[in-house]
Amino acid sequence: MQTVVYRVKGPTWGIAIDLTAGSASAAAPPAGAERISNRIWLDTTPVLEHPPADRSGLRLTQDEVGWLRHGLGLATEAIEAARPPGRHTVVTVHRVLFPAADFQVEGLAGAIVEWSGKEFGIPEVAVGLSFDRAANRFLFDWQPHRRAPGTGVRRVRPARDLRGRPLTDASGTE
Repeated sequence: MQTVVYRVKGPTWGIAIDLTAGSASAAAPPAGAERISNRIWLDTTPVLEHPPADRSGLRLTQDEVGWLRHGLGLATEAIEAARPPGRHTVVTVHRVLFPAADFQVEGLAGAIVEWSGKEFGIPEVAVGLSFDRAANRFLFDWQPHRRAPGTGVRRVRPARDLRGRPLTDASGTE
C-alpha cells in the first residue's frame, strides 16, 4: 500500500489530498470492483461505504469517486503496458483525506494519477493546470498518457473459431 500527497498551490490557496491505495494482480475479473478498462479495476469500497476505523480518512460521495475513476482512466493504457499480460489489476483506495475548506473535487483525479505513477512506475500523465482568479478555482486540462511514436503496433492475427482453427472466407482461403 502506498500513500501520495497531491498538492497544487495557487496564488491564494491550494489543493492538498492524501490518498492511500494498493494494487493487486488477479487472474480473473474481481467481484465488487468497477471496470475501468479491460484489465484495470477500481475498488472504492473502503472509502465509499464506511469511514476508516481510525477516523483518519473521509467517506467519499459518488461524484468524488467519479473523479477517481476519471484519473485512473487516464493512466490505464500505461498501467496495462506495465503489468503482466493476461492478468487483471485491482486498485483499491483505502484512505482519502483532504481539508473541506480548500478542496476541489477534480484534485482526486490528479491524486490517483500521481499515485499510479509511483505504484506502477509509469510516465506522468500530462495535466494542464491554471488558476482562474475570477472564479477562484483551478482549471485542469487532462491529457491521457500517450505512447511514444512507433510503440504499441498491433499485429493482425488470422481469425480463428472457438477451437482455434483458422476461419476461411467464401473462396476457401484464410
